Amino acid sequence: MRYFQLRAFDAVAREGSFSKAASLLGLTQPAITTQVRNLEESCRQALFVRTSDGVHLTDAARPLFELTRQMFSTEEQIEDLVSLATAFSRGSLKLAADGPHVALQVVAAFRKEYPGIDISVALGSQREVWDDLLGYRVDAAVIGNAASDARVMAIPVARQDMRVLVPGDHPLATYESLSLADLDGHPVIRREFGSNTQRLIDEALQRAQRSLSTAMELGSREAVVEAVRQGLGIGFVLEREVPDSPRTVAVPLVELCACNIDSVVCLHSQRKRGIVQTFLSVAATLDLSVSSVSHSAS
Repeated sequence: MRYFQLRAFDAVAREGSFSKAASLLGLTQPAITTQVRNLEESCRQALFVRTSDGVHLTDAARPLFELTRQMFSTEEQIEDLVSLATAFSRGSLKLAADGPHVALQVVAAFRKEYPGIDISVALGSQREVWDDLLGYRVDAAVIGNAASDARVMAIPVARQDMRVLVPGDHPLATYESLSLADLDGHPVIRREFGSNTQRLIDEALQRAQRSLSTAMELGSREAVVEAVRQGLGIGFVLEREVPDSPRTVAVPLVELCACNIDSVVCLHSQRKRGIVQTFLSVAATLDLSVSSVSHSAS
């Protein structure tokens, strides 16, 4: 069993892909495949199951992945300590976020102080971001209403209201604010399963013991915005996601005032890494909350 076999195994487990692991380590895909195959031969069992949606750990491989994460997290901490000597003039940080607005504000604040750090941000639903974090595929994440989890630490950075998004000529566009009762009879564009926005709406409807008719379900906030523009239904967006367009109007929803708390989160096992610790320190100095709750035409 060799170091590079474990390195290749750990990268494939994190990325869920042989090609992505190869890109991460700066190697060819055949080289990664060979290293993993050799490790499987040493272990005398399969470590991955290949399916149409990616590569997944076998049950037998999960304890090994926990150990390689400890091993390479320690190695990364050592590298970070060395990097501290150069005041983070170089390095990389991999992030995930369930929306670009707050995440990129945090990134901008960090890049202002540490311009030499290469940063990548993967966008996805709340569920996808959470899975990436727990799967060690990212160093940290920016997520709305992070679940309480003993494995994770969270630093709140912003609070947002929910807005009802309607076409500019819609009867509801003239309202200063709306309640769920006001939405009866207006078909709604739903977000996909795993969406934080949709979860907030569904929970509010459950509390109010109400339901709304569905026009259609779409897989991104951009698609929802375009569907509303086309008059296919009304939608919901957090206040930082309100589109800059004269064709839509965003009206505050009274039941969901200050409903979303965006936090920078990381695994406790990762937070001692110098670059992650520094990113968290920058986030802790920020207050990105939007104080205005007035009617917003866009």
